[in-house]
Amino acid sequence: MRFVQEPTSVEARYDADGALHPRRFTWQDAWLDVSDVGRQWLDPDGRHVLIMVAARRTFELLLERSSLTWRVVRAPEDEATA
Repeated sequence: MRFVQEPTSVEARYDADGALHPRRFTWQDAWLDVSDVGRQWLDPDGRHVLIMVAARRTFELLLERSSLTWRVVRAPEDEATA
């Protein structure tokens, strides 16, 4: 995976236990459906969520604490930046 800092839109829901479950997000001018949600953790920047989309491509999303905006912070190596 490579590091990026791309703003994104995310559709997500919270579970009763507070876990975030992104359903889809924007990447390179398209909506991608999330097939699996992996680890989540908090740090001073906000909540990080590892997700998987079609073809087992893994991304890391960040919900920024200060602005409550989403970013893609890591993307597959083979993905070109828009």
